[in-house]
Amino acid sequence: MSTEGDTVAQRPTRRRWRSESQPAPFSRPRPKGASLLAGRSSPKGKTSERSSEGVVTRRYHSAHPSPQQARQGSVVSSSSTSSLRKVEAFTPASRMRGAVVGGPPRVGVFRPRPSPPTTFRRMYERGDVPVSLYHDHHGHTLRWKVEVEKLDYHHFLPLFFDGLRETTHPYDFFSRAGIRDLLARGGDKILPVIPQLILPIKSALNTRDGRVICTVLKVLQELVMSAPLVGESLVPYYRQILPTLNLFKHKNVNSGDERD
Repeated sequence: MSTEGDTVAQRPTRRRWRSESQPAPFSRPRPKGASLLAGRSSPKGKTSERSSEGVVTRRYHSAHPSPQQARQGSVVSSSSTSSLRKVEAFTPASRMRGAVVGGPPRVGVFRPRPSPPTTFRRMYERGDVPVSLYHDHHGHTLRWKVEVEKLDYHHFLPLFFDGLRETTHPYDFFSRAGIRDLLARGGDKILPVIPQLILPIKSALNTRDGRVICTVLKVLQELVMSAPLVGESLVPYYRQILPTLNLFKHKNVNSGDERD
């Protein structure tokens, strides 16, 4: 028992000598049937267990979940991912909660690109191209209404090269057959027209159509062999012609007489 003359500092000291039969203050009675091996979880992810001999053992939590926990986690993850919505990258919505940033779309490098109607088709339908389709026992051939040697190559040769983008009959036949005849009979008229042929060749290659690319490569072979110094005059324009061919150089399928 503490006396009235005891100081405040002495009262905690006297409480330490309390009888062991008396319960500690503010202590809760242990329920009946409680096991002595009940562990207490520590904040560091450990579990302390006291055995019957009084030895304290520590059990670390395993990093690998049990099969039941893994199943429950998969169910939760599938339900949570189904509620998420896909958004584009680098947008304000990509920084919101519950959003999944989707990958970039396909570039479509080898996908054919549609080309607008060519000038060659428009002038042929208007009747400004001096050619016609002639049928005989060998099939259909090209017939010129004017002598090829008298044509203005600065006007007609780029016009026929513009028709290389055509893939429908009879425009594709007229353009290829007309180029063949013009290069075979042109001679010295071909070399001055080379700078005007680069833009139609580049436009035909940019269609990314395999048929058009094969046709352009064959026409380039005929163009180089048609007159002297034509191959040297094409060297300054390699930066306009080669990029598209560089994309298809690895598509070396054994296609016979075509692109490769």
